[in-house]
Amino acid sequence: MRFIKKAAIVALVAVIAFTTAYNTFPHVYAASAETVVLNGEDGLISGIVRENNPSLGYLTVYLSSDKKADPSVNTAVVRNFTYGYDIVILRDGIAVTADNIQPGDKVFLELDAEGYIGRLSAGSWYKPVYGTVHLKSASGLIVKNDSGVYIHYPLTNNIPVFKNGKPLGISDIQPGDRIRLLAQTDGENIDIAGIDIEKNPKPVSGIYRGNIEFFDKIRDSLVLSGVQEFVNGRWENTRVIGIQSFGFNSDYKVRPSARTSGTAYFAVKKSSDGSDKIVVAGYRSEPKFETTAKDYLLSTDSGRLELENSSDFIKFDQDTIVIKDGKLVDVSALNTLDPVRISMEKPVYGSTYLANILISESTVDSGPVIYRGRIKSVKAAQSLTVESFAKLNGVTWEFTNTPKTFDINLNVSRLLDEDGIGNMREFDSDYAGKSVYIIAEGTEIQLISLAPYAENPVSGRISDLYAGTAADSEETLSDPASVTLTNAMIYDTDSHRWKKNDHNSLEVPVLDYAVVVKKGQVGTISLLKRGDEIRIMRHAQSDHGVLIICE
Repeated sequence: MRFIKKAAIVALVAVIAFTTAYNTFPHVYAASAETVVLNGEDGLISGIVRENNPSLGYLTVYLSSDKKADPSVNTAVVRNFTYGYDIVILRDGIAVTADNIQPGDKVFLELDAEGYIGRLSAGSWYKPVYGTVHLKSASGLIVKNDSGVYIHYPLTNNIPVFKNGKPLGISDIQPGDRIRLLAQTDGENIDIAGIDIEKNPKPVSGIYRGNIEFFDKIRDSLVLSGVQEFVNGRWENTRVIGIQSFGFNSDYKVRPSARTSGTAYFAVKKSSDGSDKIVVAGYRSEPKFETTAKDYLLSTDSGRLELENSSDFIKFDQDTIVIKDGKLVDVSALNTLDPVRISMEKPVYGSTYLANILISESTVDSGPVIYRGRIKSVKAAQSLTVESFAKLNGVTWEFTNTPKTFDINLNVSRLLDEDGIGNMREFDSDYAGKSVYIIAEGTEIQLISLAPYAENPVSGRISDLYAGTAADSEETLSDPASVTLTNAMIYDTDSHRWKKNDHNSLEVPVLDYAVVVKKGQVGTISLLKRGDEIRIMRHAQSDHGVLIICE
């Protein structure tokens, strides 16, 4: 009996080795994430390893996409498989342990009767490449890898892209994103099995300038005086008076010479110990006239920034620091009509400006954006800063572990609390430490709400508004206590999919100080009317509606 088992294993290895060498091994297709259709009678599953975690007992695989499907559509799916006990594992024909299976390996699995991995064979087909997207074009990505080398990777629409386990598309990859590609290179031919966007990338946490005192080689830090921070398009003094020292991030290799003097402009990110580390820097040796500007970008052709509302001649060079949506990017990553904030300088008697800092937030034009964060500090009637924040993207929260400053405009900004409309003139440091929703256009606050955290999404069409006082129109109600939805859908946060409610309708109780965003307007639930298509973010414990977005 033992001889028969050994003979069967040897035969399986021989078949896999032969078919792998000639690229004739049968592929496995998946109709969905839940159902795997095995090809042929061998009962084997094939795919590319996305992640191997033997300590937790699972293997994540990109399952092969259907060759008969539209090649322009990504039909690949990801599935987790659980390791069985005492299984046979081969990699490149050599017996190994599960720890030796690497991301990018081509694997062939056979499941046992209980659905666990019974046998596994792998080949080192693809290699993981880590880097930052420098430029995105119609033909592919230019990626700066961890060695500082720029490489062009061609793209097709059927390459699987994931972030936080959620399937995305090529269009969701943006310049400045930190990514991992599983790539196979054969001379000039490059094949990509899959792309993962970093789950929680560290954004730029601050932009500074200061007078250079000296470069400390021993501590690998830049020592400066008169340090100022670039906040929402203006330079502000930091809280520290006198000399300050900023260390360099180990991934940033450029260092100033011992003779460098003048002004340093630099961007920092939070390191693992919580300190700010320089990730890029530019140096200007001669004092010049400096100014700032806010405008919309028209063009970056010929090394010049052409703005919509300015005729100034503004150049940029290799020391110009460009940041888009919190990421370091090349100036070519900016698009026409992107809103920009610029810090620039020119000779006292000259007319040509040189940009030192160029910041763009592409979301500033897309209407109100919903944030949630804990207030760190408040400048009464001027601004507030949160310790960190999460931004609502569709129905999921994207967390960013860095402070963010928002501007208060007493003519626009409003406050909502348990008692209704509050007074923004009384919004001061007493609110420090409170967790709030901030609805902002760009950095200007439209509304602050003290409503509780919400994360359970539902959607549907409003069929009824209950327990409210009729407004002037018969179609609207003032402050309804609940909303009834028809064609109700509930979002499954595990599978990242909308699922039909067991019943066609769903009644959702609504907080009195719930926030509504409708057609660019930010207000209370009195904006709603019957027939509106809405998404509701509900409180996890009470299921009360907290955030309501009208489609």
